[in-house]
Amino acid sequence: MGALMWIEVISHHGDVATRHAVEHEEARIGRAFDNDIVVDDAHVAPHHLRIYRGEDGELVAEDLQTLNGLYPEHGAHRVARLSLAREPGFRIGRTTLRVRDARHPVAPEKLLTPPRKHAQWAGLLGGILLALLLALQWLNLTTQPNASAIFLPLLGFVTALAVWTLFWAILSRIFFGQAQFALMLRIAVTACIALVLWDQLTETASFSLAWREARDYSGLGAWALLGAACYGHLHAIGPRHMRAAMTLVVVLVIAGAAVQYFGRSETRRIIGQRASLGELRPPAFRAVPLATADQFFAKAENAKARVDLARTKEPSSGLFGDMDPFD
Repeated sequence: MGALMWIEVISHHGDVATRHAVEHEEARIGRAFDNDIVVDDAHVAPHHLRIYRGEDGELVAEDLQTLNGLYPEHGAHRVARLSLAREPGFRIGRTTLRVRDARHPVAPEKLLTPPRKHAQWAGLLGGILLALLLALQWLNLTTQPNASAIFLPLLGFVTALAVWTLFWAILSRIFFGQAQFALMLRIAVTACIALVLWDQLTETASFSLAWREARDYSGLGAWALLGAACYGHLHAIGPRHMRAAMTLVVVLVIAGAAVQYFGRSETRRIIGQRASLGELRPPAFRAVPLATADQFFAKAENAKARVDLARTKEPSSGLFGDMDPFD
């Protein structure tokens, strides 16, 4: 006769610590040694609960009138009985268990990528990233080229990337049991390439379309990419409370983006727009035609009229108090 049910004891990291096969129609769980599953938890009663099949044939957990009771795995309210058909997990004391029968479907096996493969991809992507950064660093030079001006910023960037990767590798070692440094480096380098490409895309759009906001608020997309990178790291670690961890990451990313957005808006309101659209690009990149001389002088007259009108008004208090930021 095959096993009627499998009872799993879940570790604090969310992994299966032990798995027990029970071939009886009913399973009893508690601290006493006459139970089918013995749980070493001081907050679990000697005979805490029983697992049986209901009239519909589905597994049910029933509390045996204990002091600390029975709770769904992700629930906060005590229950006397709990159907395990949809949610097979539950908590007793400080212990989480899951019950499955032989009919429970399992997901197909995942493709195993060896650490060496992750390291190869990380090395390839790292080379692409360094080439991009070197090219951009050289193009943005406004002084005589020298090794310090080109390589020192890259050294700082590589150091920051290594610290970021090491941080996630340590978390992976704590929660997953393996550092997965090569995988964490691959995720981090991929995110950096996406950030560099996003930065260049917004700079080019700002220049090509004379679209100042594309550059002013490009940080919002950068925050979104940061959140995606954090999700990639957390998914690789697979912590027990993945939903709570990602909720925290999303809240932090939204908060950072909001602070940047409203800070930039307030700066523009008080000081005004910056004079340039951002980094210069070749003239061929310009998609919007240049303004004619008449359009330029018309805009200058409008600006002069606004300035003349502003001189007749009392200065408003704000970031600079009563001081006129244009004086």
